[in-house]
Amino acid sequence: MIRTVLRRQLSALGRWLDRSWDSVRLPRARDESGAAAVWTLIITVTAFTALVGLVGGGGELINDRVEAKRVAEQSARAGADALSASAVRSGRDDVDRGQALARANDVLRASGWGGKIRINGSEVVVTATGTRSPQLLGLLGVNRVHISESGSADAISTPDG
Repeated sequence: MIRTVLRRQLSALGRWLDRSWDSVRLPRARDESGAAAVWTLIITVTAFTALVGLVGGGGELINDRVEAKRVAEQSARAGADALSASAVRSGRDDVDRGQALARANDVLRASGWGGKIRINGSEVVVTATGTRSPQLLGLLGVNRVHISESGSADAISTPDG
């Protein structure tokens, strides 16, 4: 009998405590669920932007270097085509220096490149130089890149060179 009474009283006390604790709100720590997802997103977007800048910007630079090489070789061929009339009559493969410089320079300027032209007998050597501003590497702070490529050509006045 005492047990029954004690159980009832404890049960009533338990119900009262449950109701009392429900009304008491303890201060909770700030909810941080999802914070890791936000940081993961920020890091992923930054890494992806850097990757796009490197891959795309590297592709731009390769294209610019190939273009400079082609312009240098094309300018050298144009200069080497300016054979000296006296050299042709005598069977030599010398170029007319003034005309070769003018032709090679015309091709360089028309292509938007600067550079140097050297003539050594029958060989014309052109170095195309320029500064380019890659768009995608600008995302990574690389604003200007200097490019320099060379090409050469030999003057040929006879079919067997």
